[in-house]
Amino acid sequence: MPLPRPFLPLCLVLALTGCGWVDQWVGEEPSPEPEITGEVKLQNLTLRQTNEKGELLWFLQAAGARYRDDDRQQLEIQNLTGELKAEGKTAYKVHAKAVNVRQRDGQLWIEGRTTVTDLQQKGTIVAEQLVWQGDRRVLIAQKNLQARYPQVTITAQRLEADNQRQELRALNAVQVTSPARDAKDLRLNTESLVWQQQPNRLLAGVRGQGGVTVVGVAGDRQGQRLQAQRAIWSIRDQVVILEGGVQVQLPNPALRIEGETVRWLMPQQQLMSDRPLRVQYPSQGIQGQANRGVFLIAENRAVFDNAQIKSQPQQAHLRAQRLNWWISQARVEASGQVEIQRPNAHLRTAQLIWRIPQQEVEAQGGVFYRQSNPRLQVQGERAKGWLDRQEVIVNGRVQSKVAVQLRLP
Repeated sequence: MPLPRPFLPLCLVLALTGCGWVDQWVGEEPSPEPEITGEVKLQNLTLRQTNEKGELLWFLQAAGARYRDDDRQQLEIQNLTGELKAEGKTAYKVHAKAVNVRQRDGQLWIEGRTTVTDLQQKGTIVAEQLVWQGDRRVLIAQKNLQARYPQVTITAQRLEADNQRQELRALNAVQVTSPARDAKDLRLNTESLVWQQQPNRLLAGVRGQGGVTVVGVAGDRQGQRLQAQRAIWSIRDQVVILEGGVQVQLPNPALRIEGETVRWLMPQQQLMSDRPLRVQYPSQGIQGQANRGVFLIAENRAVFDNAQIKSQPQQAHLRAQRLNWWISQARVEASGQVEIQRPNAHLRTAQLIWRIPQQEVEAQGGVFYRQSNPRLQVQGERAKGWLDRQEVIVNGRVQSKVAVQLRLP
């Protein structure tokens, strides 16, 4: 390619500084050629920019660069290295092989695949487009971007790293993974994310629409799925709080849980809620609800307060102040004002064990049993029976009442 006619160094300085590109640059001119092309090439280029206070906003170096007469505010740069400054201190380091660099309204634009090292948080951001707003201390990344930190890896369509607030914001098609032992098999999807780096927590769905989904992608969590309008994920404690229209799907056994607030303790493999929740076990035809509860995922067990369970195949309905549900074994241990009903039978007691498939019950403490056909009432201290067969054995200070039908002459 023909090279431009030679310019004096002073002329080049005036040409660049006159268009507001940089405060100062240092470069070597190429060897002069007789033909003019409207293009200027530079070697060993250094670019510096300061704000109105005289604080350095960025410092860039390049092995080579060129600009054209019709667009002197944009440089095509090879082998770019540099520093992005915040209040005079280096906040980020940049590296790229071939990019376009320009300045507009006091901002630095870098177009092309660029790697940024976050010195404070010890992570890297890679993107096709970067904008550094030095006075605001905000780095904006777009196009095919990824942010990789020791705590999390984030992909999105847009990302803002706020050095002053120690906050990273991501928008649109956001995906988050974490290398932490208790979270490595999970992926969070949302449309808006805020990573507050000082308390080290993620706020997902808080500043946008689209909600939050956390899915298990490998290991024992394959098939787990949690959805909500918002989520707060404490990376330090590995605790996730899901809020608003929460839906949880557990794969083994296949359960669906719904509520307004669920607290997920990842290390303990527990789901907790202090608000009303609903449970469905479709394969067994079981539905339940409670004022609050805990799911111990590893044990396939749930503990509910002020709860009730309906078993559709057995047409049975159980209410109790406290339920301990061994899900895989289809066994429920209930206590505190327990009642279990079928179409033709009703049993009240203080404590109850219910083996759901067999419809077998074991009751203890203030047992009261009533059936309508044949009509019968029995009271005692203990009972064992099968409600579907209307067979109940009551022991301990038994009192019974059997209806007698009289026929008058």
